[in-house]
Amino acid sequence: MALAGASPSGKDGGTAAADVRIKQATNGEWRHCPYTGTHPELGKGHANDAVGHLQCVLNKVYGYKNVTMDKIFGDATLAAVKNFQQSVGLTADGFVGPNTWAALHP
Repeated sequence: MALAGASPSGKDGGTAAADVRIKQATNGEWRHCPYTGTHPELGKGHANDAVGHLQCVLNKVYGYKNVTMDKIFGDATLAAVKNFQQSVGLTADGFVGPNTWAALHP
């Protein structure tokens, strides 16, 4: 949720764009990324269904269109995770743990 007005590209996108992303997430738009697995801790180099789910949520819910949904946690996924974390006030370390998952799934 780019709360601080940051767009998925990392540029200042204004509050209107951020408001749309917030509304999408809080209205459950992440349902477009069905997933029945767990939400494990993830980082660069991981490759599994949970990474695919993360990529889907970043792409389809939060508008990070540069994230390819290939189930591989690579550079584009890392950059999107860091941008997302920063925008919601988390430490932008690129590591997806419980706090990042909680922010992704309000």
